[in-house]
Amino acid sequence: FNTNKGSIMASYFIYDSINQYRSDNTVSEGTFSGTTFTASDSLTNHERVADQNIGTAMSGVTANDAICYQVGSAANADALAMRFSGDCGIGVQNGSENTIRFGTALDGLSGAVNFGSGSTVASWRIKTFTEVTNKTKFCVEFNDAQNNISEILIGRKLDFEVEPDVNVQSSIDYENSIQRSLGGVEYALNVNEGQEIHTISFQNISSTFKANLITMQNFLRGESKKFVWNDGTTTHWVRLDKPMTFTEIADGRFSTQIVLRQQIQ
Repeated sequence: FNTNKGSIMASYFIYDSINQYRSDNTVSEGTFSGTTFTASDSLTNHERVADQNIGTAMSGVTANDAICYQVGSAANADALAMRFSGDCGIGVQNGSENTIRFGTALDGLSGAVNFGSGSTVASWRIKTFTEVTNKTKFCVEFNDAQNNISEILIGRKLDFEVEPDVNVQSSIDYENSIQRSLGGVEYALNVNEGQEIHTISFQNISSTFKANLITMQNFLRGESKKFVWNDGTTTHWVRLDKPMTFTEIADGRFSTQIVLRQQIQ
């Protein structure tokens, strides 16, 4: 099917700007004491929060456990998106259930920023902070025992310069393969329940926003990596379905379409 949606407000992307998914980076589990991270076997399946799959979660999270991303080159970030695949297990929250720290050495992490946990259902927790630059260590401490943490994305938040045109489109791609037998009988192969495809259009954006979109696309390596899209109401786990094409409509002004494929996990 194909539907048109109305205007959406306060939309943004959050994407990996620290290259946390590179195979030569180190994702460590451990504990915190003061500002020092110490690696240890404190969690079960800690790699689940760094595999771009929001359907599976780590377990065994208790107070002061932590995840640390050690990236190969200095990076900048100003946002975090934490995915909970179910009930986080915390009934009453005060907004300081988790802390993110940054630095260049595991025994001198600073810039602590607190943020809350999930809810009683599958949900995203988004936290923005003043941009940190030239850091190689990004660590998240769990200040309380929690359940169902399935992904932690650290990167940049890109706010939309203007809201997309009102004709935001969505359709379902069932990825059916129609085959024909030697006798001429047709049959279909269906591999999943279908993925929603969102097409958002901008008719008039600045060269600055264009450059920011290209920067994001470069960090994503095109269709390679998944990222977060919030449409003003709902947070989606998506990837680019194809690279963006920009058309100059006036001096320094551009139009483009962004095609996003909803991720099942």
